Amino acid sequence: MPEWTRRVGGTLRGQWVFAALLLITWSGELAVAAYEGGTAWGRIPVLTGMVLLALAAPRRPASCGVLAASLLVLATALTRFLHVEPGPGLLSNVSAAENLAGLLLVLHAFRGLAWTRAVPVTATLVAACLLAVLERSPSGPDLPLVLTLEMGFLQLVLAVGTGMYLRGDRRPRPEHGPLVGLLRRQWPVIAALSVLLFGQVVSFDGTATTLVGAALLLVSSAIMSVLAVFAPRGPVQAAMFGALNTALTVVLALLLDVRSPSYVVGAIPVPVLAAGMLLVAFVVRLAPVRRAAVATTTLAASGVAGAVLLPRPVHGELSTEILGSLFMGAVLLVLSVSTGMYFRARDEERNRGVRAAVEQAQHAERMALARELHDVVAHHVTGIVVQSQAALAVAEKNPQAARQALERISASGTEALTAMRRLVGSMREADTRAEAEVDGQPTTDLRADVEKLVERITASSGAEVRLHTELEHDIPPEVGRSALRLVQEALTNAGKHASGVSEIDVVVRSTGDELVVRVDDDGVPGGGPVAGGSGGYGLVGMRERIELLGGTLRAGPREPRGWRVEAELPLVASDAGRGRP
Repeated sequence: MPEWTRRVGGTLRGQWVFAALLLITWSGELAVAAYEGGTAWGRIPVLTGMVLLALAAPRRPASCGVLAASLLVLATALTRFLHVEPGPGLLSNVSAAENLAGLLLVLHAFRGLAWTRAVPVTATLVAACLLAVLERSPSGPDLPLVLTLEMGFLQLVLAVGTGMYLRGDRRPRPEHGPLVGLLRRQWPVIAALSVLLFGQVVSFDGTATTLVGAALLLVSSAIMSVLAVFAPRGPVQAAMFGALNTALTVVLALLLDVRSPSYVVGAIPVPVLAAGMLLVAFVVRLAPVRRAAVATTTLAASGVAGAVLLPRPVHGELSTEILGSLFMGAVLLVLSVSTGMYFRARDEERNRGVRAAVEQAQHAERMALARELHDVVAHHVTGIVVQSQAALAVAEKNPQAARQALERISASGTEALTAMRRLVGSMREADTRAEAEVDGQPTTDLRADVEKLVERITASSGAEVRLHTELEHDIPPEVGRSALRLVQEALTNAGKHASGVSEIDVVVRSTGDELVVRVDDDGVPGGGPVAGGSGGYGLVGMRERIELLGGTLRAGPREPRGWRVEAELPLVASDAGRGRP
């Protein structure tokens, strides 16, 4: 098979959902051109070029984006001067295939390019699209310009947000609560829906509906927008409440005779339509298949009721307008379901990869543990058994020989215990190179070990490390080792994952019941890339180790800047090493 064929196949497999949508819209353009005939065929070559550029965008997003903008300008010239009319679409004077191809080009630009290149490419595409909206028809856009701009902005934000999500951001971030984390992830949704709500407010002129009707539609839009923002926490519940909200809006609009301008799908406000699409995408992505099907069907049924029953001014045949609204609603439904399926497939693929990596790591760890047990620990235990049998055999006749055998048993037991501790330590550490940075094995003098570690870190990093120790009580060996490893991990992370670190305070003090370890730095999260990469499991492993000793670990940002790692480990012998239930 030729190399170019394998590349094309790999590109199509990686974006099969997008390729299917492009094929469907392109086929629809062919059908419309065949029905209209005449000059309608003149737009097919340009549309075909747009579709091919969108499919090739994952490999060369910048070049494909600029070429696609050029094709849009060419199509605008053909429409303006040769009367080659554009096909139907969501935006005025922009066909569905051109619209979808442009969105995919923006998505791939923000997924594969740096900001400094993605923004100019996107700006070029947006300028070409605005030129098409304003100049393709001598009489101006078919739909209200404000509505076209709202829909275009919504699509642009969704494309940019999706591209950034697929790109990923692997920099370490401070720990946040679930609500703050959800709002951080949902910023594209919040931004887009806020703009659409603002557009709905400023578009009220008092001629299409009364103030009560405008308030009803605005409240319905706001409720749907809130549901869309919080949908990831309960997608099925959010979709069902969204369907109920739409149904109640239709009933109240009929009772109060609320009339609104005809929008993209009937008289459904654009924010309600956009929030409904997001609800469908979230429920398809996150919910079980059967529940997702029920919720999507219910939400779609409420949308059909809104498209058919919401009062609106009629321009032409009512049946034609209803069929057009239902067709556009079906297109948006397919787009929403396809988006949810695409992200669902990505999530499943990522979960399979994580499970395979975990299973592989567990298998390698078990093999390493088995080899260590066989080569080291089993050797010592076998010697202990043989020597104890010999001691039993000569104990009565030769007490001196039995004493010598017991001494050898004691030495072998000590060696076995040392090997076992070393084995457990190597199994618990996430970064074996960090373990090697400590000179030798930890001793029983925690103060000396920490001082030695701080001296070495100060000499290598250049940051000022201030050490405060107050150790007035006996420290169990396992607690001392964990405290030393925690200080080491915190100092290592300050150098790896923070920038501008100039001062680090290390506090190790003991009370009657516990050992407190605290490491504060004044850096800003988001340092440079780590040479060789970082597993990112250091603090996770330390948390497990400290909880096994019955302690607690807290890590997070501190005011006004910096990062704090703090642990409390019990010193009571009955608690150390027992762990928590």
